[in-house]
Amino acid sequence: MKPLRLLTAVLCIASCSHAFAEVQDIDKELSDLSERLALPIKDHGKTKVAVIDFANLDGSSAGELGKYIAEQLTVDFVMGKRDFSVLDRANLRNILAEHKLTSQGLVDPDNAKKLGQFAGVDALILGTIIPKGTHTVSLTAKIITTDTAEVIGAARAEFKADDTVQQLESKPVTLSFRGKSSRKHTG
Repeated sequence: MKPLRLLTAVLCIASCSHAFAEVQDIDKELSDLSERLALPIKDHGKTKVAVIDFANLDGSSAGELGKYIAEQLTVDFVMGKRDFSVLDRANLRNILAEHKLTSQGLVDPDNAKKLGQFAGVDALILGTIIPKGTHTVSLTAKIITTDTAEVIGAARAEFKADDTVQQLESKPVTLSFRGKSSRKHTG
């Protein structure tokens, strides 16, 4: 009887570990996502991109999680020594504030063109965060040209909603302009 229990336990562990292996941690998935997004940027001859904070499915701010995803993608692009440059996110925030634009409004072709002119970027990377149950988060990312707002590339990722992700999701949004910061609770 013991060998049967042992076999059952081994099979259970193997099948459970396979299920968990399909859903990676957030940093691994974001690194892979940056790899999948880099190719269409290069293929379309884009030389300077900006990564916008990721938003919720309804277009609202995804708070600290959306900022974290955008920051990690920015760093992954730079560390990968790509054939394109990436606008620093602090400069991006300043440009958006100075010209009274919002990151959610950049999907609009006219606003995307304005950012392209003001910041010298020819493509934007933006995306959506989609919770899937209590244990998984899905991302969609798009590359949009600033001259036509055409989508020239896209990719998806999925990761575990581990403790780090849940903490980022629950943090209130911190707004910071010119040295002043305020907290806004979203939830």
